[in-house]
Amino acid sequence: MSDTLITTGYAVGNIASSVAIVLVNKQVFKGGFVFPMTLSAFHFVFTIAFYEILRHAGAFSRPSPDLPQREKFKIGLAGFASIGFMNLSLTYNSVGFYQITKLVLVPVTLIINALAYNTYTSTKIKLALLVLLAGVGVATVTDVQLRPLGLFFGSLAVLSTAVFQIWQGTKQKEFDVSAMQLQSSIALWQSVQSFTVAALVEFTCWSDTCTSPTAIGFFQSAVGSGAAAAHTVHVMKLVLVTCFLALMVNFCSFGLIGRTGPITFQVVGHAKTCLVLVGGYLFFPMPGTTQQLYHNIMGVSIAMIGVVLYGHIKHASGQNESDCFDCLCPGVVLSVIEPNYAKINPSEIERLKTSANAGS
Repeated sequence: MSDTLITTGYAVGNIASSVAIVLVNKQVFKGGFVFPMTLSAFHFVFTIAFYEILRHAGAFSRPSPDLPQREKFKIGLAGFASIGFMNLSLTYNSVGFYQITKLVLVPVTLIINALAYNTYTSTKIKLALLVLLAGVGVATVTDVQLRPLGLFFGSLAVLSTAVFQIWQGTKQKEFDVSAMQLQSSIALWQSVQSFTVAALVEFTCWSDTCTSPTAIGFFQSAVGSGAAAAHTVHVMKLVLVTCFLALMVNFCSFGLIGRTGPITFQVVGHAKTCLVLVGGYLFFPMPGTTQQLYHNIMGVSIAMIGVVLYGHIKHASGQNESDCFDCLCPGVVLSVIEPNYAKINPSEIERLKTSANAGS
């Protein structure tokens, strides 16, 4: 099987599973299971069980030599924080704002790469990201469901996810492990971390007059008969579905990033973003006026223009081809936008080569 076909499979699988898990997770939270850390813990335990089954069946082997425990803990913590804060963001925010925060991953990843690895970002890329952030601003200020706590969790989700995605790519190459081996290596630490946090904040109530539900209380409500028990069982079945989807998301994410990079991984998410937003608007309509919904859609559309423009510029640069700025802007404007702009751009060089060949 060709590398292109495998990479395409990872991309399609990531889109399908990511869209599905966001919508199913939102349905789980809407159904009363408002315990994102507990949900994350279930996902990690399910991942451990899955890889143990594969290992005993001879379809998977652990890395040899194994990763250092310190690295496992560090990568696992970033992954746990990413999933946990993303679930918290989805719990306290609308699907639209949740997905908007994921668009911010592109500039945040670039900033981290610039600070940690001294990578250069061209002015063209900065202009594309400025369009993206403008759309994020429009969608954010018009989101009637946005609350300070939701914004806080969304910000932490963006930061932790950016770090985790960078490490997914760099650590696979550093320790010469596959996507599956890296995922299985950190799953145990992620389970311990998530269960510890869940036990502290979701399993029990620490006040004498507790009005908020607990995860233990939710599980207990499944015992017995009646409409309440039947509803709880139904929600728990959805939780099980999210476990399968989470495994698929992680597997495809690790595989895709290992074959490409964290930025390309974000660009591949264009279709995923659109589908998640459409599904969110259809299945979880926003409260408020139609005008507010139009403002939110407008902000998302502007942000998507910035993301697509970013992807176009990165692709053109990687292929040494002219981008839309080169085709539409005069040379004097390009020299202002990009001081290091070559006096003869790639398309002009190709034209000169063609003329020379024709003359000879």
